[in-house]
Amino acid sequence: MESQIEKISAVECRVRVQIPWTEISPRFATKLRDLQGKARLPGFRPGKVPPHMLERMFGKSVREELARELVDETFQAAVTQHSKVPLTQPVLEEGTLVKDETFKYAARFEVPPEITPKDYTGIAVRRRPAVADAAKIDAELKAKQEELTELRPLAEGSERTATQPGDVWTVDLDGHIGPQKIARKDLRVDIGETENEYIPGLAAALASTTLDQVGKTQVVRFSPTQERLKQELRGHEAVLTIGFRDLREKHVPALDDDFARDTGEADSLDALKAKFSERLLEEDKNEAERDARKRLVEVLLERNTFEVAPSLVAREVAAQVDLFKRQVQQQGLTLQRLGVTEQQLSSQYRPQALFNVKAFLLLDAIGKAENIVVAEDEVEAELKEMAAERNQNIDRLRATMEKNNQLLLLRAQLREEKILDFLMGKAEVTEAPDPSPEAPATSESSGETAAT
Repeated sequence: MESQIEKISAVECRVRVQIPWTEISPRFATKLRDLQGKARLPGFRPGKVPPHMLERMFGKSVREELARELVDETFQAAVTQHSKVPLTQPVLEEGTLVKDETFKYAARFEVPPEITPKDYTGIAVRRRPAVADAAKIDAELKAKQEELTELRPLAEGSERTATQPGDVWTVDLDGHIGPQKIARKDLRVDIGETENEYIPGLAAALASTTLDQVGKTQVVRFSPTQERLKQELRGHEAVLTIGFRDLREKHVPALDDDFARDTGEADSLDALKAKFSERLLEEDKNEAERDARKRLVEVLLERNTFEVAPSLVAREVAAQVDLFKRQVQQQGLTLQRLGVTEQQLSSQYRPQALFNVKAFLLLDAIGKAENIVVAEDEVEAELKEMAAERNQNIDRLRATMEKNNQLLLLRAQLREEKILDFLMGKAEVTEAPDPSPEAPATSESSGETAAT
């Protein structure tokens, strides 16, 4: 076998392969003999069809099959011989197998770009100071408060006759909003709450329901909140048969020292706030570092321009779309219910996918230039930390990750972090807050519901 490589572009090559007929002939003959034992032709006993007749009748299909096999068998060896790493399956341009002639074929394939990184040290990078936002501390307190909120049956002897804010209904729904059918069992409706409503405006429509409806059904008509409704459902009335299964009252704990002790995290409200503040400050510090590193990579990509193989971007887009679909499925939803298609998602994710691929390739090239590798003891330390966080046996965790190819991904992530550590260590980092939205631009690079 002889082979040659032609460079079509920075990310595409063509391989030309020649295989002498003397190497092919025995296989061709074997295929004809196998066919002779199976062929059934009028006038001939099984296995007695003359070879020349078999070749005349089936030779073309046998040669085409053998040509495909030869391409599959020799392509990888040919490109490896020339130190090329194919990213795609070969696209055959020419390759007709003719008896008694050398088999020649040509095939295109994509390759990673060859990158020689430059100007990657001494980059000016801004990193904002970390802060523990007061609003986020309040949000943490509210989330903890909601976690400790109890739903209790209506107190015995209560003289209330109608729903009020703070009540929680459990209902069954069956009906429609315009053309969209609605069916749901055991749906929770928080009276007085509008966030994350299954149908925008449903809580308001049930706000005056009398308590004697428990165990009964009622047809309810209302106009959903338009601004939080899917575009195609706007202007339509909701017509629902509602089965009122149960009613509970929310009992929200006061934000005081008793509340703090009930969380099990602190002995006083001030201590609990301080704990939240410390954690949020650490989280914001990590986020500020990630932001700074992204800005550094953006500058690197401005200084190092290169072409990217379309297949790499397509794979990254597909991975992002697949991740989104899995997240949606975990919420019990579908893309159709969200009113979005895979094609729309692909277009939306493509810019970020292109950035991700180019960043990976450039950082990998810098890592090779600086001989940055991840030692096994570093992988082991990370595995120990992961096992401790998950309360798992480290050997079992390692075996599972190796089986699922997650260990390779972990090594790649650790190496990328080491490369970014190196680059940040070589950068000129300044601590400065993010510019306000009103400030002029500088030279620095820059749960869906059923009916919403």
